[in-house]
Amino acid sequence: MSKGSKRSANRKSTEKKINYAKEKNPIEKNSTDYLFNMSMSPGLNETTNWFQMLPVIFFTSVIILIVRLASYERNMDQFFWYASTSDKLSDFFSYYKMIAIIICAVICLLILLYRVFIQSFYIKRSYAYIPMMIYSILVLLSYITSDYKEFSLLGWNDRFEGTVVLLSYMLMLFYVINTVQSEKNVRWIVGSLAVVSAILSLIGLSQAVDHDFFRTTLGKKLITPSWFWDNLNNLNFTFQGKEIYQTVYNINYVSFYLTLLIPVFGLIFIHSVMKGKEELIYKKALWGVLFSLLIYNLIGSASSGGLIGMAVVVLIALIVLNKKILTWWKPVCILLILTIVIAGITYERWMPELSHSIKGVIGTESKELAGGLSEENNTDQTKHKFDYMVTSGEAIILGYNNNEIIFHTYPDDPSSLTVTDTNGSVLALKTIDEDQLIYQVDDARFNWITLRPAKDENGKRYIVIITDQQQWNFRLTNDGPKYLTRTKELIDLRKVPAYGWEDNPRFGSGRGYIWSRTIPMLKNTLILGHGADTYSIYFPNDDYVGKYTSFSDNINIIVDKPHNMYFGYIIGTGAISVLALLVLWLIYFVQSFIIYRRTCYKNFSSFTGAGIFFGVCGFLVTAFVDDSSVSVMPMFYGLLGTGIAINTMIKNNSEKKQI
Repeated sequence: MSKGSKRSANRKSTEKKINYAKEKNPIEKNSTDYLFNMSMSPGLNETTNWFQMLPVIFFTSVIILIVRLASYERNMDQFFWYASTSDKLSDFFSYYKMIAIIICAVICLLILLYRVFIQSFYIKRSYAYIPMMIYSILVLLSYITSDYKEFSLLGWNDRFEGTVVLLSYMLMLFYVINTVQSEKNVRWIVGSLAVVSAILSLIGLSQAVDHDFFRTTLGKKLITPSWFWDNLNNLNFTFQGKEIYQTVYNINYVSFYLTLLIPVFGLIFIHSVMKGKEELIYKKALWGVLFSLLIYNLIGSASSGGLIGMAVVVLIALIVLNKKILTWWKPVCILLILTIVIAGITYERWMPELSHSIKGVIGTESKELAGGLSEENNTDQTKHKFDYMVTSGEAIILGYNNNEIIFHTYPDDPSSLTVTDTNGSVLALKTIDEDQLIYQVDDARFNWITLRPAKDENGKRYIVIITDQQQWNFRLTNDGPKYLTRTKELIDLRKVPAYGWEDNPRFGSGRGYIWSRTIPMLKNTLILGHGADTYSIYFPNDDYVGKYTSFSDNINIIVDKPHNMYFGYIIGTGAISVLALLVLWLIYFVQSFIIYRRTCYKNFSSFTGAGIFFGVCGFLVTAFVDDSSVSVMPMFYGLLGTGIAINTMIKNNSEKKQI
């Protein structure tokens, strides 16, 4: 062999060695995709092992399944408006989910430390970390400055979404972003979600046909400890028959999380069909059946919030996918037909809810309940919606239609009472029941008000004011009349700050009332909040008149959530923290919008990524009428992290092709 040939052979051998070294060391090849990486870090497309993926799968898919009886104690005596007579409370749907979230986060933290010790720790490049960090700091500062640290730490009763959980969300989001590395990892997550979604859907189906699995002996035993099994017959369910609540405590939460899943499995079904003969027919059928079950549960839950979210999903999908939909016409038509058929089957479930929601939005429901119906057809007993009732000094003042009626009491002479209007004119009282001494205000403006004197078993004197069918009991004290709550507390009634929905407090099943009282609260939490999940403590739950107007059958109802995720976060952790979250979601939105407008949709990950993107958009819109909870947020943050990781994979593969 000539010297030239030998040099050529040696050069080729050297090139092979270099190429082999590059393949064995993908970090060097992809180092620009890392914000930080250690010497043993895996390549960007190198599959993370199953063990380190388990927390991701558990967090994203399994936590939502947890239903278990938990007993706990809280000091509730400090809240006079809280109805419980005991500090011993119980929970089925949130407590153990909270525990699972925290355990999952701790395990992930240990895995991250393990990566540090074996020199395999890395951080992918992402602008998302900045708002995540800002949000976490503000959550922690809101807890430090909170006046109710016990509740801020672990969350309110039946909710348990306190500081520890919110910080766990951020840790898990970071972990998911930096653990999902390949399409194989994505398939593991989707597979687990498919299994869990099928289980949840079948549970929802059993509830829809009034054969709730959790009401069976087996179902009751699964959700209670063995020491409770002798009392299974005493286990009462507050859910009405045929309500789909699955394992998430509230029918609204069913449609809330389904806005995340339906786009994902819809896109996966399209991918499966478009693969043609490469995909076995039974797999296509399974994806179609799963999609149908999810649609049935969404519509069957009779929650209009989810329908709004899905409308947004469809709109954004049309904008992003554009002409690609035409090439997918066959699977798209199948999905459309399935949806229409299921909507027809469940017509009697969703149509009343839709009609009710429309009336609530345009205000006709409130007008009907305010007296638009004839008296014999009006089931609402509080036909007169007065503006306020306050105690001031020795008087009780009631405002109605720009008029006031004032009940003057006299501590030195409890048997005396004078009634006047705003101008000071004395209003006469006429006796309508001599035996019970019931008097009616003899004035056309206020003749719907009656009153009577009363005494309790201890001889304490009261004046009972009756507005239509509602009794308002006032103890006559030396400090003036005091309203007697159902917990036997004596309090002053006050004008509660409110903004908006004055003529339509029943908007959105009472959301108009709740939001009108929440908006004035926001000015106090522009920088820091009162502490995570403390909304119920600061909401004016002593607004009995407002509740009388909006929830006529229950003036003592406790408002523990705003039915708006953003309002809840602002009160709990401050407006700046919500701004940080919005920036986080905006970064993901812009990145995803650009990617999925351009991608060719040739693999499983691209279809899944697009489905997650559409689902996240629908979820964040539905959040305007639904609340964050430990039932739905793990799935949201798990999929959000997966979506960000998929975007990184697509971006990396695209750049390599350009090179």
